Amino acid sequence: MSEKAKWACIYLLVGFVPLFFYFLPPLSPEIVSHRAITDFLIFAPYVGLTLIAILGWQINQTRVFWSTLLLLAFYYYLLHPNIFTVTATGWAQTLQIVSVSYPLALCIIYLFKESRLWSDLSLARFLLALFPFLLFVCLFSWAPDVFQNLFFWGPATPAQATSIPKLSWVATGIFLLVITYLPDLKIKSFLIALMTTFVPFFFCIQANLINGNTATKTSLVSHIIIAFAAMTGVLLFALLRMYVQKVYLDPLTAVSNRQAMDERLHTLSGHYALAMVDIDHFKKFNDTYGHSEGDNVLRMVAQHLQEYLGDRVYRYGGEEFCVIFEGPTQESAVEMMEKARTSMEKRKFTLRGKRSSNYDGISIPFKKDKRRGKKVNITFSAGVAFAGKNLKTPEEVIKRADHSLYEAKEKGRNRVVASEN
Repeated sequence: MSEKAKWACIYLLVGFVPLFFYFLPPLSPEIVSHRAITDFLIFAPYVGLTLIAILGWQINQTRVFWSTLLLLAFYYYLLHPNIFTVTATGWAQTLQIVSVSYPLALCIIYLFKESRLWSDLSLARFLLALFPFLLFVCLFSWAPDVFQNLFFWGPATPAQATSIPKLSWVATGIFLLVITYLPDLKIKSFLIALMTTFVPFFFCIQANLINGNTATKTSLVSHIIIAFAAMTGVLLFALLRMYVQKVYLDPLTAVSNRQAMDERLHTLSGHYALAMVDIDHFKKFNDTYGHSEGDNVLRMVAQHLQEYLGDRVYRYGGEEFCVIFEGPTQESAVEMMEKARTSMEKRKFTLRGKRSSNYDGISIPFKKDKRRGKKVNITFSAGVAFAGKNLKTPEEVIKRADHSLYEAKEKGRNRVVASEN
């Protein structure tokens, strides 16, 4: 199971918590009606969603800011339904319109490219996100028959007053397609978390549709609070993971960066091994095929090292990587590095047929170049050092590993050399 799939499952489990309380009689009414829920936790979604909005703004993700504001507004509306009157729409119709408009609004927000918060593009994004809601309100007021056929795909029935429109599932499917095909990988993990919060979101709408405009009832208010608390928890955790990745992950190769390596090394004590890895003839490869292909090689090598060595791989800088082994003996660390090296030697790298132009770094395709699709071998050299009584500090271990790497290159490259402490 991939990392994204694993976290999506965890988020879904959290998203189903409100349903657990709702469908667990007779215990759940006693839990959700407790004074701690109604008097204290009612503020938790406000605080949490506000924090998410601020953090999103601080890490230059204004799309997170605007989408969180929509959730805040909806939470406030559910707790204070009598404050607002939207033209001729009643409580049930407003909730049904929100159930369709919210996924569509998210599609509009995240399809726009990232921009500064106080900019024309950012303002236009937010106003367009409100457009589906305003459109459906006007449609209900001016053409109720069209509204009925669009939302429920058929004539009106009494059961429709307490059910989520079929168009909501279409809108949700559209948002799922946006998540799948959006090229911006930096926001992808947050969007997956946002998608899983649709479970408590639609639960809230369905529970209110069934109970009618009775949000003053303590039990229903408590269920709303629990649902939004679950949504807030999922989104806040996903955003914090995004923040950690922004600080500790190398954006090109998606492995941990130098800062993460330095902090990891200073937490280690006792015996450990460190390997310095350098891609062979990388400068020559860049000069021959271009920096774009060089970046692809860096990604491939990083992915290969992770496949064989797990999360102990770090990008040290340039074409160099670092691998930290906690606990293994000298022989086992060298053996693991040798296994990764020999398997890398057997792999083929396929040229994509793009290179970096000398004009403003713009990537342009090869034209009638036979090298496109060509398969080349990529190898690396590695030097391994071991912390002990002779090498006590991380700096000394890195220096010794770097010296062993130099020996590996002097001996002909594509080999692993271990230092003798």
